[in-house]
Amino acid sequence: MILQSLVDYYETLARQGAIAKPGWGNYKISYAVNLNQQGEVIGILSLEKEVMRGKKKVSVPTTHMLPEGVKKSSGIRPQFLWANAAYCLGLPKENKTADITGDAATKWEKDKKRSVACFETMKQYHLDILEAVHTPSAAALKRFFTTWNPETAENHSVLKPYLTTNLLTANVMYAVEGVFVQDDETIRSAWDAHYNQPSDDAVKGQCLVTGKIGPIARIHPNIKGVRGAQSSGASLVSFNAEAFESYGHSKGQCYNAPVSEHAAFAYTTVLNQLIADEKHCKVIGNTTVVYWAANGEEAYQDLLHSAVFEDDDTIDDETLDALFSHIQKGMPFDFQGVPIHPDTPFYILGLSPNAARLSVRFFLQDTFGHFIDHVRKHYERLEIVMPQQYRAYLPLGRLLGVTVNPKRKDTKGKPDKKYEKASPLLAGAVMRSILSDTPYPQALYNHVMLRVKADQDDKDKHIYKITAEKAAIIKACLLKNFPKGETITVALNEESTNTAYVLGRLFSVLEQIQEKAHEKDNGRGKVPDSEKNRKGINSTIKDRFFNSAAATPGWVFPILLKMANHHLRKLNDRKGLKIELEKMVTELEGKIEMNGQPIPARMNLTDQGLFILGYYHQTQKRYVKKEEK
Repeated sequence: MILQSLVDYYETLARQGAIAKPGWGNYKISYAVNLNQQGEVIGILSLEKEVMRGKKKVSVPTTHMLPEGVKKSSGIRPQFLWANAAYCLGLPKENKTADITGDAATKWEKDKKRSVACFETMKQYHLDILEAVHTPSAAALKRFFTTWNPETAENHSVLKPYLTTNLLTANVMYAVEGVFVQDDETIRSAWDAHYNQPSDDAVKGQCLVTGKIGPIARIHPNIKGVRGAQSSGASLVSFNAEAFESYGHSKGQCYNAPVSEHAAFAYTTVLNQLIADEKHCKVIGNTTVVYWAANGEEAYQDLLHSAVFEDDDTIDDETLDALFSHIQKGMPFDFQGVPIHPDTPFYILGLSPNAARLSVRFFLQDTFGHFIDHVRKHYERLEIVMPQQYRAYLPLGRLLGVTVNPKRKDTKGKPDKKYEKASPLLAGAVMRSILSDTPYPQALYNHVMLRVKADQDDKDKHIYKITAEKAAIIKACLLKNFPKGETITVALNEESTNTAYVLGRLFSVLEQIQEKAHEKDNGRGKVPDSEKNRKGINSTIKDRFFNSAAATPGWVFPILLKMANHHLRKLNDRKGLKIELEKMVTELEGKIEMNGQPIPARMNLTDQGLFILGYYHQTQKRYVKKEEK
C-alpha cells in the first residue's frame, strides 16, 4: 500500500505539472561549467545561495531539474548533463600540491587516472546521445568533449582559482554562454528518447504496484534526505544477498519483488520531493515524517503541519478552532480559498535510517477528517487552565520537550530544540497515538512523572517542577489511559472527593500558608507572593516534601499539618487571611474524611498523577484570583 499510494500521488502531481516526468529529477548543483560556442571553457558559474543555519550564513547548492541520475556503484557510470567534477572535467577529488610525496602522491595519481577514465566515459556517453542533435548548445557541448584534455585540466587558467574550493567534490552541470544546456528542448527530447529506449537485457513482468506488464526495475533509485541515512541516499526496496532472494531470482536484486521501472521512478521521485519539502517534512526523534493528501493539494499539509507539529504561529488558534469545528460536523472548511473536504484520503509515512536502507516506522492512512478529529480529541484531553502567555494548543514539540532533562548541556540556551533530544522511540509512539486516537505510550506518562520528581524550581534557569505542559500531559494520559470514573476537569474541581486529588490541593494550600508566613514587610505593609520577598525561606515544603507527599502521603502529611500550625501562628496579626487559610485546610480535610478511610500510606503512579493535577489546579486558582484583583 505504501508504494501504491506514492505512485498514485506521483500521477496526481504529474497531471498538475508539479513534479518531474520519468527520466528527470530535482538535483542539488553547486557549479556550472560555462562554455562558448566553440566549446571552450570560459568560466565557472557558482549556483550556490546563502541561507541562515542557526546564527551563521552558509552557502548551499540550488536545486535544478536534470536528467535522472544513475545509482552510484563501485564502477564508472556516467550521467547526462551533470555529475561531479571527475566526470564533467576530469578533475580528481583532491588538489595536487607541490609537497605531495610518497603514498599521498601515489593516491593522487590513482585518483587522477580514475578521473580521466570517468571523463572519457562521460564523453562517449554524451556523444552517443547527442549524435543526431545539432543545435548550438549541443554543438558547443560536443566540441567541448572532443577538445577538452582531462590530463591537464587542473592547469587550465579558468579552473585554477577553484581548485581550493568545493568544486572538486560538488555536483557540476554545463551552460553555453550562461544558458543551461538542459533548457534546450531538442537536447531534452534526445534524452527522453534515450531514457525510454528499452534495454536489451530488460526483464519484463507484472508490476506488483500497478498490475501492468512492463520492464522490471533491477535497482530502485535512492531516497535522499532522511535524517541519519547516508548522504548519497538509501534504498526503500533492496535485495543484495542470496539470503533475501528466492524463486529463481538469485543475483536479480529487486526482481525478487517485481516493481516496474515506471513505478520505481514514480515512488522514489515523489518521496524525494516530499522529503525535500522542508515546510511539510518533520523530523520527530530519529524518524523523518512526510504526509500528503491524495488530491495533491498543499493546503491539507499546511493544516496538519500547524495543528500537530509547529508552534510558529503560521496558522493561528482561531483558524484551528474553525477547522476543528467544521471537521467535527463533517462540513468542508475554506482555508485561504481552498476547500478542505473531510473525506479526502490522507497519508502519513515515517522513515528511519538502517545502514544503506530505510526502515518504515509507520504508515498511517485515513481520511483527512478523521486525522484532524483525532488531533481535536487530543487537544481536548490536553486542555487545562494555564498562564495567559501560553497558546491554546500545545504542539508535539512542546510536549516532547517536557520529557527532556532541562539541565542537559546540549539544550542549554536552546529551549526550542529540547524536543529533538527526546527519546526517538517515544517521539514516534506519541505522534502515532495522537493521529490514530489510541492510548498514549506508557513511557510518556512515566517520563513526565520522572521529570516532576527530578526537577526543582529554579527561576533563574527557567526550570520549574510543575508546568502547564507537564500537568496537561498528566491530565491527557489519565483521561485516555487510566479512566477511573473520576471527573478530571480543565480547571479546579472543587466538588471532587478523590483522595489523591484532594491531597494535591491540600499540599498547595499548605505551601501557600508557608509563603504567607514568611512574607516580608517592605514598609508599605505585607507584600504578595514574590520570590524576592521570600528570602526567609531557605527551602520550601515543595522543595523538601513534594515527591514524598505524592508517593507516601500517610507518612508525610501529619508532619506538614504540624508545620502548618506553626506557620499559621505567624499570621496572628493578619486575622482575615489566617481564618481564610484555616477554613481551606479544614474543608479539604473534610473531603478526605468523607471517604471513610485514612490518608493512604502509599499511592501508585496513577494516584500520584491525580495528586499533581490537584496541586496544579489549586495553585492556578490562587494566581487567577490574584490576576482578577
